[in-house]
Amino acid sequence: MKKIICAAALIALLAVMLCACGQSAKPLSDIFSEIKTTYSVTDLVEFSEVSDLNRFYGIAAEDVKEFAGGINNSGVKQEEIVMVLASDADAAERIATALTNRLNSKLNETKNYNPEQYAIVEKATVDTDNNYVSLFISENCDAMKTDYKNAIGIN
Repeated sequence: MKKIICAAALIALLAVMLCACGQSAKPLSDIFSEIKTTYSVTDLVEFSEVSDLNRFYGIAAEDVKEFAGGINNSGVKQEEIVMVLASDADAAERIATALTNRLNSKLNETKNYNPEQYAIVEKATVDTDNNYVSLFISENCDAMKTDYKNAIGIN
């Protein structure tokens, strides 16, 4: 009897685990909307075409499966949110390199002329989780990253 109960419990546990594995992450556009609402982000020009990623970051369209985000074009505030689902692991590496180059460029731009914004940019990191690549430049970057990772099922 104990063996039957243990076997049934094991089967139920495996079934729950398999169902959880089959769940996909939220669409990045939904995650972006939630982040904008949660952190009152209102002044970003949102990316609408994959060509926007190429223009700002040099990311090739064929490397991108899904994307969301935006950039502050004020010239003063350095806020940027970039979330990309790469087409494969090699594409994720290329995207991470492109975002790292952008981050380094922003650090160099702000270092000598805008210490307040430099401190915000300095906290940012490019993160790769499986084929998801992200960059959050914001006063709330740590909290945004946590929400993003929860939404894509990493945490």
